[in-house]
Amino acid sequence: MRAMIRVLPVALGVVASSVGCAQLAGIDETSQSNSFAVTRMSIGNIVMTAPLDLTGLQATYLVPAATAGSFNAVAADQVASLPGTWAKKLPDPAPIEVTLPDIPKPIPRVFAFPDRALSVLFAPLEHPNPSPAPDTAMLTVTAPLDIPTVAGDSFSVYTVGSWTSHPLVTGTAGLAQIGPITYAFNTSSNLSGRPQFDRLTMQDALFVLRYSGAALTGVAEAMPFDQSGADMVMTPAMVAVKQDQMLAVKVSPPTFTMRYSAVRPAVAGLAMNWSLVAAPGYKVASNVGPALQGGGLTAVDTGVTVNYGNPFAARGWNTIFTLATSESRAFTPMGTTLPVTLSAGMNQFLEPSLAAPGFDLTLPAGLPELIAMDGKPLSTDGQMIASPTKFVEVTFLPDNANATLFSLQLFDLLPNAAMTALEYHPVFAAASNKTTSTGEAIFEVPPEIFQVGHSYTIRALSTAGGYPGLASGDLTTRELPLAQAYLDSGVFTVTP
Repeated sequence: MRAMIRVLPVALGVVASSVGCAQLAGIDETSQSNSFAVTRMSIGNIVMTAPLDLTGLQATYLVPAATAGSFNAVAADQVASLPGTWAKKLPDPAPIEVTLPDIPKPIPRVFAFPDRALSVLFAPLEHPNPSPAPDTAMLTVTAPLDIPTVAGDSFSVYTVGSWTSHPLVTGTAGLAQIGPITYAFNTSSNLSGRPQFDRLTMQDALFVLRYSGAALTGVAEAMPFDQSGADMVMTPAMVAVKQDQMLAVKVSPPTFTMRYSAVRPAVAGLAMNWSLVAAPGYKVASNVGPALQGGGLTAVDTGVTVNYGNPFAARGWNTIFTLATSESRAFTPMGTTLPVTLSAGMNQFLEPSLAAPGFDLTLPAGLPELIAMDGKPLSTDGQMIASPTKFVEVTFLPDNANATLFSLQLFDLLPNAAMTALEYHPVFAAASNKTTSTGEAIFEVPPEIFQVGHSYTIRALSTAGGYPGLASGDLTTRELPLAQAYLDSGVFTVTP
């Protein structure tokens, strides 16, 4: 149960673009100011927000040029009086390409919405101003228990702020305390997604968690401390978690399977998992935090009914329920012996306290059924695509019209470190609420993104709910419930 599913809504509409820096002519006194504001939300033990420091970052407005499918690039200016904000006077609203402090490396992001003023959120899992933990850092953990250990109990250390998890193996029933157990800090699971392990600080929380099967049954919290490198952690006695909440939801696996049967390339093998998590970032639909309950579903299940407890609710870590479903396929591109696993997925996120007993999980976000490049369906793996010389039009049509916004991600498929499989490396991402007259989401991908000899897949996503202020350009405000569905296109290789 320590390895609970982590399914996150894709960061709001991200697009990468690469265009030449042409100058824009014809801006006159009738132009108005376009603006783009970024708030950094550090999701940790305490969630903190501040304008993003734009030092070293760039923003460029992409203004349509006279030639169809081309753009003039106009550099935006940082606004001294408004930290975290770029602006530029332009005749009309225009897409904006920005760089943000992504990890492991920044990718350009383009936001294409019909608003002069856009506000977005950059929300990493972190405490403010993180620094690396010492390479040789060790933790020695001791946790007195409220009751002796029994068969089936398992324990782990979970840190919020530095965002790590580490199992504490006991293997013995009848223990009155856990530990002392010593382990190297860098052998933990790093939950933040960053390559470094962040040093524990007074801003963080360290818990010893007890599980009986998948249920969180006990919590012991250590006093905050600044990590020095060889730290002794002694918690107070563990406190039992009252299983005083109930989740009761319905699912319809045959309906899910029917929807998946329409996507191309075809996928198979319906997998379904659910989780209940105490999430510090629940307000922005981030479902990372101490797991409370969870499990898998089979094709004959009709729902989930379970008791659980959330001992972190007083901290404002509300419970997020996630239903994650997917089907997959495997493919080995020509010229390599390494396979890649591709998938389609439908996920739903909600606060169980706001869902009436018997709530029907319909996975309402439209599932993209087919992705096309310049009208060519990417319905099979292994296609060869000539290196483009102009912007590529990518379209997809979901199986319903519930989308709040559409997103697109382009992944370069490269060998993993062990040379056992290909893995996803993002090179382009896009988001928009623009559609064609037939309801297809439509994106323009710059030609220079594609490298000859490389194999790619395009992930198309649709999001339903989650952004109540989107109509006015507010992509900062988030809320639950939220649903998301995606499809990975056929793998294609770029040729000269």
